[in-house]
Amino acid sequence: MLTLKRGCRMEQKHWREMVEIIGVLSIVASVLLLAWEVKQSNHIAKAELELQLSDMYNQIHHSRATNTDVAKLFAKIDNPVNQLFTATDLSQMDGLTWHYVNLYWIIQSSFENGMLDQAGLDDYKSDLANLLETYPALANQFIETFEEYAPIHNKEIFEPIGLLIEARKKQNTN
Repeated sequence: MLTLKRGCRMEQKHWREMVEIIGVLSIVASVLLLAWEVKQSNHIAKAELELQLSDMYNQIHHSRATNTDVAKLFAKIDNPVNQLFTATDLSQMDGLTWHYVNLYWIIQSSFENGMLDQAGLDDYKSDLANLLETYPALANQFIETFEEYAPIHNKEIFEPIGLLIEARKKQNTN
């Protein structure tokens, strides 16, 4: 009978070790599953960000394509030489500039919160520089906004505006 008790104890010890191993494995599996879910969640959040940014760009393009007043405004800001800008034009340009400022603010915020990497931020900075070059009259509006709205001064995304201001100052001194 002693061997029976001894065998039971061995069997109980063996089962206890097995349950502990299974418990540890289930904890490890849970942690791995949680890590995978967080990674998936980040991918989804980044995709949603890209959709939001694309939508903001598409709003501008759609307005330009479907609204003749907006199309006329873009024609003026594309080639401002000898153009007469009405109060309405200036108001629309101000609204368009603020639309872009909000767009680039979201991009900067996304970068600061780890949702966008440096290469992505650099792409958007290049986009802003191209926008300033393509639409000279809008560039003037961006400069006014930049000078009036201090919170954007130290944001990396808005560097092209600061560089444009510096370049124009150098031109004026020469």
